[in-house]
Amino acid sequence: MQTEVANQLGVVAEHLQRLVAQFETLGARITFLARTLHLPLQTTAETRAALHCDGEAGTSGAHQREARMREELRGLLVLRYEMVAHLAADTSVGAQAVRDILLCANDRLLCKGFAPEAPGMNLRPLFEGVYD
Repeated sequence: MQTEVANQLGVVAEHLQRLVAQFETLGARITFLARTLHLPLQTTAETRAALHCDGEAGTSGAHQREARMREELRGLLVLRYEMVAHLAADTSVGAQAVRDILLCANDRLLCKGFAPEAPGMNLRPLFEGVYD
């Protein structure tokens, strides 16, 4: 019986570590893309603007590269939001646990040298309307 509980705790801990690592990777890429594209992503309005920007695809290589980067950024922002929403709605996880997972992932990025004011590091827009 104790072995079963220990195994279950090990599985849960492993799953949590994977989630933290996934959000850490997403956050790092979002920050890199937003910084490269000079998008602050500090507020909900700035994030919304980045999601709705078409990225004016030009004919030059630089414009095409920027358009692809904007498209990737939009996709990653949506993916992160969808993951947060899905996990928060899951009764076995919940909003508070998702918040803790995101904060842990952000802490890891801060330990790796990411600045707290870097684009995409402000998680407050993700929690807008979510009450503890």
